[in-house]
Amino acid sequence: MLALVLCLTTLILLFWRPLNLALWVYSSIAAFLAFVLELVDFEDAKFIFDLIWDSSLTLIGLILLSFSLEALGFFDFLAFKILKFSSNANAQIHTQKLMFFMLVFVFFLATFFANDGAILIITPIVIALFSTLKNENSKSILIAFLLSLSFLCDAGSNLFIVSNLTNIITANYFKLDFLDFAKTMFLPSLFVFISTFVMIFIIFKNVLPKKLEFEFIKRNESSKPILIFCVVFLVFFTLGFFIGQSYGLSKSIFILGGALVFWLIVSVLKPKQSLKIFKNAPWGVLIFSFGLYIVVFSLYKVGAGELLKEFYVLLMQEKNFGIFGVGLLSALGSSLFNNLPMVLIGDLALKEYFDTNSFEILMVYAHLLGVNIGPKLTPIGSLATLLWLEVLAHKGVKISFWQYIKFGFSITLIVLIAALFGLFLQIQV
Repeated sequence: MLALVLCLTTLILLFWRPLNLALWVYSSIAAFLAFVLELVDFEDAKFIFDLIWDSSLTLIGLILLSFSLEALGFFDFLAFKILKFSSNANAQIHTQKLMFFMLVFVFFLATFFANDGAILIITPIVIALFSTLKNENSKSILIAFLLSLSFLCDAGSNLFIVSNLTNIITANYFKLDFLDFAKTMFLPSLFVFISTFVMIFIIFKNVLPKKLEFEFIKRNESSKPILIFCVVFLVFFTLGFFIGQSYGLSKSIFILGGALVFWLIVSVLKPKQSLKIFKNAPWGVLIFSFGLYIVVFSLYKVGAGELLKEFYVLLMQEKNFGIFGVGLLSALGSSLFNNLPMVLIGDLALKEYFDTNSFEILMVYAHLLGVNIGPKLTPIGSLATLLWLEVLAHKGVKISFWQYIKFGFSITLIVLIAALFGLFLQIQV
């Protein structure tokens, strides 16, 4: 009971953030209490650290890389092109085109720079852009775009191992191959994008006008050679994952190295920006993850893992049903307890299940789809959403709890089922 109370209290504090402290402060205090109450010991701490250090440093590297590219004007250039492609001869923006291209942009960001990096990049761009909107009901239009794009930041982070912290942790734990992972997640990712686009226009059909009109478009100028270098680097950066894996290189070392290259370029071209990047980088992610996982592991030790394993035994009696059952169960757990706790408990419980039953790799992917898409049901579901709410607060944009819940329940389960169906089709091939 103590472990459950500690876990729930920690999650409540992470959402409400009394005294406006950094997220890692709350998880660290909770982890300390877990030790004091003898819910965990140092052997548990060593196991958790070995499990999450590489994934957490990988996420930090991806966010540093994304901030560096942003400082070089790469994302502003892409955003400007999106607006240009979405406009007509009268300089009005076609709403459906803009939403489509923005969703493609976010899908690209989530795929290459992880969901947390994507949400930190896209949110300031959208707020700056829509501050110049001349349409009536501009606040409702802004919130519609923010909710839609933030949803895909998490829901679209499935294609690559590096697209989400949950992917990295699970891939390391089950030793999943980078290429096999991408091949397995391709169809679910495609179904996520299509279903998200369709659902957004069903949900916001009375909010989004056919045309949008902006007062002006503001973007940072960037030299053509720098932009070409960024594109070429990203291509080789992706190919490098396959090469790095074949040589057994750590993902974090590889990605931190790439981030360092771009940070040095920013340091030469824009010294003040390079200092800002280091200041704004989420250095507390490793501490936050470690603390939260300690709390969650205490819950696992008192029977949560065994209970989840029994659910898996029940759900996997029929393979086809198992994919949907596991995915929905992971989604529910993620929305209630955050996806970082859920991915850890789910991974450990699946491993226990596979130790005494046949290994079904698609169930691991179903679990991942659940913890990547399912968190969008509630505001406490993922670290990306917590970071997003923090950015919105600093920008003076307020999305109420009920606004978020209404949108989350309208879209999340439908998109998740579509993704799981994409995974299910692979059984039939």
